[in-house]
Amino acid sequence: MLLLYGLLAIVPPLAAEEPAQAIKISHVAVQAQDIEQSVAFYRDFLGFAESSRLKYPDDGSLMLVNFKVSDDQWIEVFDAAKLKPGCDPLYQIAFRVADAEAMRARLARNGFRVPARCPMGQTKNFNFTVQDPGGYIIEFVQYLPEGWPLRDRGRDLPDTRVSELITHAGVVVTNVAAANHFYGGILGLKETWRGSAKGDVVSWIHMRVPPAGSYVEYMLDPKVVPHFCLEVADMAKAQAKLESSPYRSQYPKPLEPIIGKNRRRILNLYDPSGIRVELMEPNTVDGQPVSPTEAPLPKS
Repeated sequence: MLLLYGLLAIVPPLAAEEPAQAIKISHVAVQAQDIEQSVAFYRDFLGFAESSRLKYPDDGSLMLVNFKVSDDQWIEVFDAAKLKPGCDPLYQIAFRVADAEAMRARLARNGFRVPARCPMGQTKNFNFTVQDPGGYIIEFVQYLPEGWPLRDRGRDLPDTRVSELITHAGVVVTNVAAANHFYGGILGLKETWRGSAKGDVVSWIHMRVPPAGSYVEYMLDPKVVPHFCLEVADMAKAQAKLESSPYRSQYPKPLEPIIGKNRRRILNLYDPSGIRVELMEPNTVDGQPVSPTEAPLPKS
């Protein structure tokens, strides 16, 4: 986990009239201890197409490999050898925003360390990063007409993809109030559900982009493995696709779907660097909603 430096001061509550600016999760980024092994996992096992490779401008070495999940979302695989020690394996979570400069200014007003201006990245979009209260790197991206996501719509979307949607990313949270100020007060996400692993305390809190978009899952157990989630409409079909993949013989774990506490079918996969990739159906197994837990928060 990264050390916290994003909050520079105690900040007052935001004015109620300030609008939410997060639109949806744009992409997630993971570290790869061996980047070509991880590339093979996401390409040959999960079926995503490699859409681009970005290099460091100073020496031309490989920075990351992009895999399109849809026209609006993608997965970035970073070469861990080039990153600072201590970075979380789930290296970044990125949100698409309507106005990156407005978000940059908003974060600055609330005491977060931001760049002096909103830069344009190699993909020709405006983007910048901050750290959330738990130390995770959070990126904000404004898609521009000349940017790669809009330029390349309809490309690199093969039928081999196991999923077409990133639904959420899980972050370890030890201070719910601070996390709520960032994700709720500043980004405009709304709590929609709380779950409990054993019924004694809250284990998970879902903070969703309204009205029903992607969400951040607070994981209140500090020992859990970081993860992101891909939606699959039919778990049996997704499992069959994975089982028939030529990569299957290289994947050392059994493919064993479970029914989670949210009453949805889940299949946990692990990439070569140990990052959990959760496949999950969008609906409960019986079609009935699962009520949030009334258990208390864990004691800090």
